[in-house]
Amino acid sequence: MDPHELLDQVGSRLLALAEHAVNSLVQQLPQLGDDPSAAGTVLAGRLLSVHDRLPAGNSLVDLFRQMFGNLEAGSSVRLHGWRRAPDAPPGLALVLSDPTDPAAGRAVLGVTPGGPIFDLVVTPGASLSMLPTPGPWTARPTIATPEGWDAAFGPGLDPIVPNGTVSVRVERAERLSVGMSEGPGMSVAGIVLSVAATPGQPPHVEMELRGLTVAILPKVLADLLGARGAMAGGPGAVNVTIRADRVGGLRFVDTGTLNVPLPLRLNVPGVRTRGAAIKLSIDGGVPRLALSMSAAADLPGLPLHVSLDGAGIDLPVVLSPTTPLGIDPNGLEEVFPEGLATELRLPPVSGGGVVRRTEDGYAGLISLDLGVLRLQAIALLRPPVGSDPISFLALLSATFPAPGLQLGLGFALDAVGGLIGVHRSVEVNELQRLIMDGNADRVLFPDNAVERAREIVGSLEAAFPITPGRMLVGPMVRITWGARIVSLSGALILELPAPARAILVGRLLICLPDPFVPLIRLQASVLGRVDPSVPVVELLVSLTGSWIVGLAVRGEMYMLVRGGHDPVFVLSAGGFHPRYTRPAGVPALSSLQIDLAPSLVFGLRMEAYLAVTSNAVMFGGQVQLDATIAECGVQGWLGLDALFVFDPVFAFSVRVRAGVAVRAFGRRLASVGLDFTLEGPAHWHAFGTGSISVLFWDVELDFDIVWGQPAVGQEGGRDPIESLRVAVGMAQAWMAERPQTERSALMLTPEANKKLAKGDIVHPDATLRVTQTVVPLGVPITRFERRQVPVQTWTIKVVTLGQSTVDVAGNPNKFPALAERFVPGEYFELTEDQQLSGPAFVNHAGGVRVDTDGVSVGVGHRVDDRYETAYEPPPPLPAREFSGWAGRYRGEAVYAVSVAERLERWRSSDATVRVRRPTLSVAAVNDLRPMLSDVSLVNATANVWEALHQRLDTDLAVQLVESWELNS
Repeated sequence: MDPHELLDQVGSRLLALAEHAVNSLVQQLPQLGDDPSAAGTVLAGRLLSVHDRLPAGNSLVDLFRQMFGNLEAGSSVRLHGWRRAPDAPPGLALVLSDPTDPAAGRAVLGVTPGGPIFDLVVTPGASLSMLPTPGPWTARPTIATPEGWDAAFGPGLDPIVPNGTVSVRVERAERLSVGMSEGPGMSVAGIVLSVAATPGQPPHVEMELRGLTVAILPKVLADLLGARGAMAGGPGAVNVTIRADRVGGLRFVDTGTLNVPLPLRLNVPGVRTRGAAIKLSIDGGVPRLALSMSAAADLPGLPLHVSLDGAGIDLPVVLSPTTPLGIDPNGLEEVFPEGLATELRLPPVSGGGVVRRTEDGYAGLISLDLGVLRLQAIALLRPPVGSDPISFLALLSATFPAPGLQLGLGFALDAVGGLIGVHRSVEVNELQRLIMDGNADRVLFPDNAVERAREIVGSLEAAFPITPGRMLVGPMVRITWGARIVSLSGALILELPAPARAILVGRLLICLPDPFVPLIRLQASVLGRVDPSVPVVELLVSLTGSWIVGLAVRGEMYMLVRGGHDPVFVLSAGGFHPRYTRPAGVPALSSLQIDLAPSLVFGLRMEAYLAVTSNAVMFGGQVQLDATIAECGVQGWLGLDALFVFDPVFAFSVRVRAGVAVRAFGRRLASVGLDFTLEGPAHWHAFGTGSISVLFWDVELDFDIVWGQPAVGQEGGRDPIESLRVAVGMAQAWMAERPQTERSALMLTPEANKKLAKGDIVHPDATLRVTQTVVPLGVPITRFERRQVPVQTWTIKVVTLGQSTVDVAGNPNKFPALAERFVPGEYFELTEDQQLSGPAFVNHAGGVRVDTDGVSVGVGHRVDDRYETAYEPPPPLPAREFSGWAGRYRGEAVYAVSVAERLERWRSSDATVRVRRPTLSVAAVNDLRPMLSDVSLVNATANVWEALHQRLDTDLAVQLVESWELNS
């Protein structure tokens, strides 16, 4: 559950409880007039007189008296009437003042029913505090507001930034208990409630439960089992603090979540606890406090080990105006275990299984060692929820005993498996995190799966989330070489249906000289992705978890080849230059590192990186020396960072840094340092600093030098109009686009489609597009061809097609702009950082698309596409052209005019349909001669199509160019 949702639910119930208490008290109190002492202050017209006679037996009045004293004359806190506005209903106000010092000011907390709404008004310059009062409750308010404070809090009101410091601490030292006296139940030795508001921080409320003990088991059973601890009701009580504010919601301070662990100890042979916890939740609008514990047991006389996670009781918290505040013992409910695990140890068969509840459903894991084969299965199941279908994920594997199934040349098949997912997809970012953390084995043949069930299930849920309509299929294999000195695990996961993606997850492990006691351990976790829909090819390799004779080796390598509208190429080993901005979707990489001498006395670390991208090459590294004992010794460093950018303009930056320092007892005795950067080529720019320090004498030299010719393009450039006219006048700038959906039922032949593709003919529903890459449209430019030009903006105003004029500028939504890729350095002023770290290309408007509605494209002519009846001799023609009529003569058939014939008829206005007279046998002539004499279908025509045919030739293109209007 979200802590903010829990805060809203609990807050609404507490507000209802407060409103009921205030309403019941207001109804028992008389109506009062204005307080004369408030005249001339911010409280005038709002603060009413003091309630001198308070009703006896009212729970709210009794609570005020227990906290603040008798509320009589001379008390620091008095109860007044309150009216926040002239037409508002009457309410109550607690007024804090100093009876001995009227100049100390006053602080008022007013409550108005109908929300309720809380008003906090403090007079300017107030500085108030109150001594604790004797009794079961102790209150200590402290208020300081130099400029005063007038704020309102309540449902629907915006949060108020504190204008002063307010702190109210209420403490009860008596023991409180709920539930059954002999257990189960819960008790606290004391409660501390504090409210604080400080400038710069959100107001918050904290409740501390001191000496919390919980009895899940009845006392008789707990004593029998020897249970001790806070959760068993014995010694070992703990303090728990709950915090509520708008930023973090309602949660435990210790963990920042809705769960907090508690100590528990069971002194029973064969049974041990694995933790206990308290969890806040809400069910049906009722807040609940769940008390749970986890335990493991070995059953006597049986080779069976059982563990239980998260079993306990659930206590409802009563927040009702008609019921006393507390916990309802009659509403106790059992908490179903979150996980149940068993393990069998019965040679030669052994294994175990785990079943756990997850946020979306259930997870199960089973591992069996049969001696000749070890089987393992992990499954995630989400039952159907509403319209969402059932979701399923299974990870299966079979591992062969050493040395595996021999394949020859030292290679062996060690394990096989697969992954199947229904309504699941691949979350690449989560897989990247697993690879970079060195945890690829959580999804590739995980070892000790029963013991690691929680982390394995969590990783599978995050890496393969529920996605309706997607399916996963992935075979897995593990191959070893040299008695498992080299181990290669891999899984190829296909995400289906279209758009299909292929994900490769791999792990290469090299252990020398022995895989069980290695001196050299090199682990490379691999993640690859191929997505043809983008298209994109991605590869990530991490060396996390590697070492050479105790020397840690770390680093990551990455490759990305992406096409589409945002093509990118990235190849990196160890990361990027600090000033280079990574392309979108590229993760932050760790540099290639090795600790050459990791010891308490002498340390030497080396790290490096090399990267090649679409527009840049960069490399660098650093060597660090630390030879100190008890903060006495020598420290040194040497580093290099070089960046070469080729687009949008050629530029480079090389930074060299070096230094050495002598330290004694944590103090620097002497040091020499240099930090130098050279940038170019135009202008050449060298800057940096050097320093020398000896004891208390420090000398620093800063330098910043610029020389050389100005950058290319600083002198004035030419007007872009001529280049723009040439670009628009080129034939390739114009194109007729075939529509994605056709309004007519016309079926085109392959020959017609070829002509459409070549531009010989244009579809009747075609749209016309024109585009160029000379200048970006719709944005101000200050450079052209990398030279300075006056600030100007180019747009398309109108397009004229024949006699039709299209107002493009007046209808931007109807005529969308066409994006093209431009080099930003050619058109915009860029700083040095933008030149070095900016993208090589950016997308801007380069053209427009218009339709051809209302355009005259030629004279249409009439054609006949009616069905024709003819008589052909046997044998009949192929079924593709003829189909026999049932109940007619065998030679009678019907055929339709093909699209190709229609096109030919469109080219000729005198197209006719003629009857083809067949040659018949003698017997057939005798039978059919009377019918043949009546056939007369010559020159039959019909007015069916008014065809639009046009040819985009050179004359039309030139006419369009001349009608193009450019405005700057």
